[in-house]
Amino acid sequence: MSFWSKAGELAVKAGGAALNEVKEAGDRAKQYKAEMPEKDNDELLKIVKRDRSSSPLKAQAAFKELKDRGYDAEDINILTK
Repeated sequence: MSFWSKAGELAVKAGGAALNEVKEAGDRAKQYKAEMPEKDNDELLKIVKRDRSSSPLKAQAAFKELKDRGYDAEDINILTK
């Protein structure tokens, strides 16, 4: 197998893995978005504060739910410090 054939094969594999990762992240984001309306405001604030760095998709979903409930971004940031 030539160098370029091998390089092309590796590129296809890497692209497939990246595509799967993006799809999984999208699925997780949808799942989190569906879960958030069931939670009360205090729980959403805890999620934003606790999961901001460890699970940013979950924190973003909680943040958006709070905004949908009338909180503004500044209030959320103050309450999660």
